[in-house]
Amino acid sequence: MKKGFTASAFDLLHAGHIVMLEEARKNCDYLIVGLHTSPAHKKDLVQSVFERFIQLKGCKYVDEIIPYESEKDLKNILKTIEINIRFLGDDYFRDKKFITGYNTCILKNIELYYCKRFHPYSSTELKKRIVSMSNTPTD
Repeated sequence: MKKGFTASAFDLLHAGHIVMLEEARKNCDYLIVGLHTSPAHKKDLVQSVFERFIQLKGCKYVDEIIPYESEKDLKNILKTIEINIRFLGDDYFRDKKFITGYNTCILKNIELYYCKRFHPYSSTELKKRIVSMSNTPTD
């Protein structure tokens, strides 16, 4: 069985997240998702960890969820769990030094798969649409 892993904060789960999770699941038999509980670079999370966990749990492409708090936790997860393939956004392809646990993946012979982003969906774009709609008067 081919086990895959991906990780993100998954705040405001949107079509872009689902497309990426679907692509990941098509390339493995079992998909483990790391849920970043409090990423330092995302200080404006809208949803609680519990809300994000419930949404991921309801996604048919996700087989298991592992919450983690820090980059150190993520490195320990990668060292501990048995996976064959790790899914990342294609923005990580250009600069591997930003891939947490990159050396662990190389040492454990974990394939790195870069999911292509061919759509406009993002948390930032969704937040902008929500703000735009909230500033529009309704009849």
